[in-house]
Amino acid sequence: MNVVGYLFEVMRELLWVAFLLTVGLVVARMVVDGLRLNPFSWLPYVIRRWSEPLLMPLRRNPLAFASRYDLAPILFIIVAILVLAFGLHFLRDAHRAVLGFGMAVRFFAQGDLGLGTRYVLGHMLLLALSLAMVCIIFGVVFSWIGLYRGRIVRFIWWGFERMTAPLRRVVPSLGLFDLTPLVAYFILLMLSWLVEVVFLR
Repeated sequence: MNVVGYLFEVMRELLWVAFLLTVGLVVARMVVDGLRLNPFSWLPYVIRRWSEPLLMPLRRNPLAFASRYDLAPILFIIVAILVLAFGLHFLRDAHRAVLGFGMAVRFFAQGDLGLGTRYVLGHMLLLALSLAMVCIIFGVVFSWIGLYRGRIVRFIWWGFERMTAPLRRVVPSLGLFDLTPLVAYFILLMLSWLVEVVFLR
């Protein structure tokens, strides 16, 4: 395994570790709350203190607020699974892009400027499209759970609105269901396929 592959493998492992630690902490919080342990004893206190910053933003969700049960841990686990899945997907695309840039440098060194330029443009476009797909998916999730704060969340909302707002003028809504994210995601998939065909084959 080369250095680039090793670095991306480390990032994938760190993503898994973060997922297991945070979800494990939230599950432990669910157990502590379910057993109604003394909140001032050492272990329940530590679990509550470390898990509360993870759960507090999700308690503003109208679904969680209106329920008699604490749905924030369930919502957090759903979001964590999505972050893991699409985070791994994005890392895979980023790894592929870095390898593609390396091949482009090799083509430039061999004097093949056309093929090198195609590889650079193709992998840059694929990486941008992959990031746009992540914005679409998490824009839908954040709108569902009512999450609007935080720098990363605001960036995702910015990307989400830039892609879906023009489509709302032409895509009809089905009652409460907004189809524009689905249409936008399908368009991004088609563009990714087109970039593959035009630049990388």
